[in-house]
Amino acid sequence: MAAVCSVMAGALALPTAIARAGVMYSGSPLSYTVMSVSGIVKDAAGNPMPGVVVAVAGTTQAVITDEQGRYHFNQVPDGAKLVFKMIGYETLERPADKNVINVTLKQDVKTLNEVVVKDGYRVTTVAASTSSISTVGGRVLENKPYANFAQTLQGQVAGLTAPLTSGQPGANVDIRIRGLGSLSLSSSPLIVIDGMIVNSGQLGYNTTTANALSGLNQNDIESIDVLKDAAATALYGSRGSAGVIIITTKRGKAGRTQVRVDAETGVSSQLPPPDAGKPLNGAQYAELLREGLLNGGSTPAQVDAIAESYGINSGKSNDWYDLITRTGTQQQYNVSFNGGTDKTKIFGSAGYFNQEATTIGADLKRFSGLFNFDHQLNKRMVLSAGINVSNVGQNTPASTQYSSNPTWAARALRPFQLAYNDDGTINNKTKGDTNFPGIYNPLWIAANDKKYLSETRVLGNVKLKWNIWDKLNYTSYFSADYNTLEETSFFNAIMGEYAGLNGRSKNYYVRYFNWLSRNQLDYRYDIAGVDNFYVNAAVGYEAQRSKEYLLAADGGGFPAAHESLTALTNAANPLGTYGQYSNYSFVTVYGLADVNYRNKFAINTSVRRDGSSRFASNNKYANFFSVGGTWNVHEEAFFRKQHIMSFLKLRSSYGTTGNANLSNYAWVPQASYGAAYGYAGLNGQQYNAIGNIDLRWETAKKFDAGIDIGFAEDRFMLTVDYYRNNIDGLIRSIPTSYTTGFSAVSQNIGAMVNKGWEFTVKGDVVRYKDFNWYTNFNLAMNRNAITKLPDNTPVQNGQFYLKEGYSFNTYYMKEYAGVDPENGDPLYYVDGTHASKTNKYADAQFVVLDRQSLPKYTGGFNNTFSYKGISLSVDFTYNLGYWVYSASDVYFTNGSNYIYNKYKYIYDNRWTTPGQQTYVPKYTTKSDNSVSTYRLYKGDHIRLKNITVGYDFKNIGLVRQLGINKLYLYGRATNLHTWTYDNRLPFDPEVNYSGYDNQGMLQFRTYTVGLNVGF
Repeated sequence: MAAVCSVMAGALALPTAIARAGVMYSGSPLSYTVMSVSGIVKDAAGNPMPGVVVAVAGTTQAVITDEQGRYHFNQVPDGAKLVFKMIGYETLERPADKNVINVTLKQDVKTLNEVVVKDGYRVTTVAASTSSISTVGGRVLENKPYANFAQTLQGQVAGLTAPLTSGQPGANVDIRIRGLGSLSLSSSPLIVIDGMIVNSGQLGYNTTTANALSGLNQNDIESIDVLKDAAATALYGSRGSAGVIIITTKRGKAGRTQVRVDAETGVSSQLPPPDAGKPLNGAQYAELLREGLLNGGSTPAQVDAIAESYGINSGKSNDWYDLITRTGTQQQYNVSFNGGTDKTKIFGSAGYFNQEATTIGADLKRFSGLFNFDHQLNKRMVLSAGINVSNVGQNTPASTQYSSNPTWAARALRPFQLAYNDDGTINNKTKGDTNFPGIYNPLWIAANDKKYLSETRVLGNVKLKWNIWDKLNYTSYFSADYNTLEETSFFNAIMGEYAGLNGRSKNYYVRYFNWLSRNQLDYRYDIAGVDNFYVNAAVGYEAQRSKEYLLAADGGGFPAAHESLTALTNAANPLGTYGQYSNYSFVTVYGLADVNYRNKFAINTSVRRDGSSRFASNNKYANFFSVGGTWNVHEEAFFRKQHIMSFLKLRSSYGTTGNANLSNYAWVPQASYGAAYGYAGLNGQQYNAIGNIDLRWETAKKFDAGIDIGFAEDRFMLTVDYYRNNIDGLIRSIPTSYTTGFSAVSQNIGAMVNKGWEFTVKGDVVRYKDFNWYTNFNLAMNRNAITKLPDNTPVQNGQFYLKEGYSFNTYYMKEYAGVDPENGDPLYYVDGTHASKTNKYADAQFVVLDRQSLPKYTGGFNNTFSYKGISLSVDFTYNLGYWVYSASDVYFTNGSNYIYNKYKYIYDNRWTTPGQQTYVPKYTTKSDNSVSTYRLYKGDHIRLKNITVGYDFKNIGLVRQLGINKLYLYGRATNLHTWTYDNRLPFDPEVNYSGYDNQGMLQFRTYTVGLNVGF
C-alpha cells in the first residue's frame, strides 16, 4: 500500500517548489518519534488535485501530490503539522496525528489573482490580465470520438462557433470567433501550437474536405486558450483580427513516473434525415410521378409509357439511404508517460485513432506521437524542446452536387434505379432509365474509384530561457512545421465523371516547410517604496517563413478490364503536369509593457510592427497596438463589507489588429506562359492577374468591456463581455475598365462592424456531501452590419442584400405566400407590405427579409454530475435565430424535375383538392423553379452533443494493491438528438455560415465504451 501512494523522496523533496509556494522550512529535522502519513487531497467538488505542495512544517520534507492527489511521507515527527499549499486555494494546516489524512482545499478569492494566464508572449495572472481569454482544459478534450479538436470546442466558449457541416472524418471545420471577420478574406482564427503559428485549414488541392490539424491528438492537449479582444490578439498584430487559438500540449511534471493507457472502441449509426426530408419509397414515388405527369398535361398513354420506362411496374426498387450507409466503427488507443525531477521533466505519448464513417467510402486513420522535454541546465538556464509527429490517412468521397457524391445520390436517385443486377453484381450500366444515365451508382463508385489523402506532419520546437539576473530574462524560441500531403484520385473507366476518357488519375504532392524564430527580452522593475507595485516590459523580434511546393500529374485512358491497374503510370494519355512554389514571410518587432499596482489595478499595453511579403513595398509594413486596464474591486476594503459577491473584476481594452489572410501573390500583376500564346515555336506570355500594388492590410479596431463576478466563495462565476469590432479597409473586387484586359480589380474599399454580448455562468449548482453538479452555460449574441461599400455596388449579392446598415448575411428574395386553395398554384407577395398576392412570379418584388444566415444566439450548456466514483456528463449546443437556404431543393420539390426522387414533405402536403389549405403547391411537371422563401427554412436547433457516464474503481482495495491509481470505465454517446423548429426542414440545420445546404456527407452518432488506466 505504501508503495502505491509513496513518492520517491529523492525526486520530490523540492525545497525550490516549497519556497515558491510560500511554505517555510528548516534544514534541521526534529528529534521526535516518527510515523508514516499518507492521504489524498481533493477540491470542493471531490476531484483529486495533482500538483499540491505538501510539507512537514519545521523540516525539509516536502512532496507534490500525484495525478490522483495522493501524497506519502515515511517519517513524520510526532506532533508535527502538515501544510497543504497550492496557488488559487487556501493554505491548510493539519496536525500529523494519524496515518491517513485526507483533506479538501477550498478556492481562495485572493490567491485566485495568482492563477496563471498565457497569451503566447507573456505569462501573467488573473489579477494582472486585462484580456478576454477563455480556456478549455485538457480534461474536456480527452477521449472524445472526434478527429478534430474544433468539434469539442462547440458550445464550450462563448462567442466561438464551429459548425460541423460534413460527416467526413477529419473534415475541415470553419471556426469563427465573434462573427464574420472579412467579406473576401478568411475569417478563421490564427492557430498557435506550443508557440508556433501553424498553417491550418485545408492545405491540399484534391481531397474534398481535409484539415491540416486533424493529425493533432486531443489527448495530448493540456489546454486551449481562445483570445478574443485586442488586449490579447493585438500581440499577433497583422494576423489577429479574426481571433487567436493557442493550443498547449502536455508537458512533464516533477514526481514519480506516471503511465497512462486509454482505450476506446464503439460503433456509429447514421443520423437520419428529418421526416420532411426522407426520400420517397417506390410506391410513393410512382404515385407522385403519375400525378405530376397528368397535372402537367401528359396523356394517360404517355404516363404509362414513362412509368414502364422507369421500371415502376417491375416490382423492384431500392432504398438508397440504406444502400449508401453502414454501421461505422470507432477506435482510439493512447499511451502516455510523464515524470521527472525538479531539474528534468519529460512527457511522451503515442496514439492511434481510426474512424469509419457511416457513409460508404469515408474513413480516417491517424498515428500520432508527442515528446516534450524540459531541463534546467543550471540555476539560470532552462532548455525546453518538443516534437509532435502524426500521419493521417483519409478516404473521402465527392461532396456537394457531384454525380458521384453518395449523399447526393441517396436523395436524388429514384427507387427504381436498381443498384444490383439480377445476378447480384453491382449495376454499372449507364443506358436506360432503370440504370444510371446521369447520377452514377454510388455503390459502383465507392468500389472502383479512389480519393485518398496521406498527410504527414512533423512539428518541432526548442526554447532556451536565460535568467540573466533576477529581473532580466532572455528567451530564444525556434520552431519548424513540416507538412507533406500525397493525394491520389482514380476515376474508373466504366462509370463516372471521366468514363468518357476511359478513366482518369490525378496525383498531387504538396510540401510545406514553415519555420518561425522569436527572441524576447523581459524585464521587471519594482517601484521603490511601494510594496507589490511593478512594471513588466518586453521587447522582441520575430521572423516567419513558409514555403510551399506543389507537383502534380494527370493522365487518362486506363484498361477497363484490369480494375486493379489504378496507378498513374498505367494511363495511356498524359493530360498534364504541374509544378509551382507559393511562399510567404512575416517579420516583426514588438514591445509589451504591463503595470500592476498591488493586484488592485493593472494596465497592459502592446505595440507591434509587422511586415509581410503578401503586400507590395509601399504597404509592406503596418503598426498595431493595444491598451487594456483592469480594476480588481474585491481588493478594496469597502468590498469586504458586503457578503453577496466574493470576487469582482472590471476590465476593458482597445486596440488594432490586422487580417493578412489573402493569397500569397494577390497584389502581384501576374503573367502566364505557354505554347497557346507562342509564336514561331517559342512560348508566349499573357497577363492573367491584374494584381494591385496598393493593396494594404484589412484592419480591425477592437473595443471590449467585461466584468467577472464570483459568488459564494467563487462557487459560481459570471462573466459578461460587450465588444465592438470596427473593420475597415475590406478588400473587395471592384469593376474596372476593360481596356486593362480585366473586368475587376481588388481594392481596400469597404467597412463593417461586429458587436455583441457574451455571457458565461459556471460553477457548482448543487454541492451536497458526496454529490456535486457543475454546470457551464454560455450565450453569445453577435450582430453584423456593413458600414461602407464602393459606390454603385449592386444590392443583390446572390440570395443576400448588400447595402450599408444591413448584415452581410441578410436574405433578399421574393416572398412565397402559400398556395391558392382553388387551383393549387404557388402564390407570392407582390411586395413587402403583404397587401396582395400573385401567382405570377415576375410580378413579385424582391424583399429585404428580417432573416439572416448567421445565428443570432449561439452557445452551450454543459453539465457534470458526480457522486463518489460515479460521474455523468451531459452537453448541449444550440444555434438560434437563423435561416438556411437549399438551392438543391429545386430537384427534390418540383415536379418539373421528376427524374429525381422527392422529399416526403412534398408527398404528404401537396395540394390535390380544390379548397385545400396547404403550403405545398400542386405537383406538376410545369411547376415553378424560381427562387423564393419557399426554399428558406428556420435553422434553429438544440443538439444533445454528448452524454458520458463512468465509474472510477481506483478506491477499491484490490485495484490499489495492484499499483493502479486510476481505473475509469465509461460509456459515451454523441449526437444523440437534435431538436428543430421547422417541420418543413428536410436536412440537418448545421450548415456553413452562408446558410447553404451543400449536400455534404451526413453526420452520425457514436456509441463508445472506454477505459482509462493509470499507474
